Amino acid sequence: MKINFTQILQDSWNFFRNQQKIMFQLVLILLMIQVLSILLSPSINSQEALVSTNTLPDVANADVIGFLTSFSIAQLATTFLTAWGLLTIHKISQQNYRTLSQTFSATLSRFIGVVVLELIVVMPIYLGLFEIGAAILTKASPSIISLVAIIFGIWFFIRLNLSTTHYLATQDSIGQSLQKIWLQGRNQKSALFIYALLVYFVVPALVFQLTTLSNNMVFILIVSGFASLLNILMLVVTYRFYSLFMKES
Repeated sequence: MKINFTQILQDSWNFFRNQQKIMFQLVLILLMIQVLSILLSPSINSQEALVSTNTLPDVANADVIGFLTSFSIAQLATTFLTAWGLLTIHKISQQNYRTLSQTFSATLSRFIGVVVLELIVVMPIYLGLFEIGAAILTKASPSIISLVAIIFGIWFFIRLNLSTTHYLATQDSIGQSLQKIWLQGRNQKSALFIYALLVYFVVPALVFQLTTLSNNMVFILIVSGFASLLNILMLVVTYRFYSLFMKES
């Protein structure tokens, strides 16, 4: 039986509407994280860098460390909220409803494992991007190996990105989560590809297009709120897809 994505989207929206209070609480928290990350993030393009020649020392003079620190904190906060939301959705779906404070504690106890899994899943892509970045900074041509690494990394990510959801929904270890998702996906590669395309490309592309329509602050806040709502809805889609994915033989 093929996974019906139209039905997943409909069921996910129904779940979102039925659990409006807790869903909008998650939306609000995500929006606060996004706004704070923008406000607290130092700009790499400092005034000195803008008026000087575009060279490598100018980049070094910018507040790169501050930017990377702010970016890393924002990513960790977003990753935690994603895990928190997935675990909350799982508990509600299992008719084991808990408050956000209760699922917060449960998420905290599994968070290190979530971070490790996230790093494992994206590492091949980052290696390829790092090689390309290093080549650009040294004014060299990126090697074919970096392109192969990125292509392999995308395939690797598609195959294993549900491992964090499985890790949160079960008591399996990091290794067991990776193994089970890998084995379960052997005959469901097309479904995994469609899911990844929807969640990691279509939705971000839609939000990006909206952000380019205007640079008005009020409009940006509205788009940020809409993006937060979409991202929380995609957590529901992720869990619904994962549930059907694990049932398929």
